Amino acid sequence: MDEAEFKYKPEFDYQSINKDQIAYQFAHEMIPNKEKGEIALKLFVEITPEESNEVIVKEVVYCVFQIDPFDKVVQVQEKGFRTTEPQLINTFISVALGALRGMLVKNLKSTPLAGCVMPLIPMSIISQNVVKPDKSQ
Repeated sequence: MDEAEFKYKPEFDYQSINKDQIAYQFAHEMIPNKEKGEIALKLFVEITPEESNEVIVKEVVYCVFQIDPFDKVVQVQEKGFRTTEPQLINTFISVALGALRGMLVKNLKSTPLAGCVMPLIPMSIISQNVVKPDKSQ
């Protein structure tokens, strides 16, 4: 697990915004690697003032998870992958979200955004957008 990127705009006028009214935008990328028997997960969050699209903070974590036996759990396809164990993928995402949350707290500690807490995201919302169970089983 690595912090892949952190950007903070020190020149932004943080006094002009209410810390309780910032928006968090999330994105992810899951990269299966059959040869290595692993799934890499890149998770992004961008913080913007609620009334603007200006990115004032960006945090990215990169996590690699080994899966054995890979072929029994993950079926790589042309546009992504399917899994026989969606709960395993949910666990990977939960771990990455926890790391992302912790890195944001650490990196924002001595800034005007100190104390901002990334919202909890229900796993059911994430699963709808990420995990596609293998229906051939």
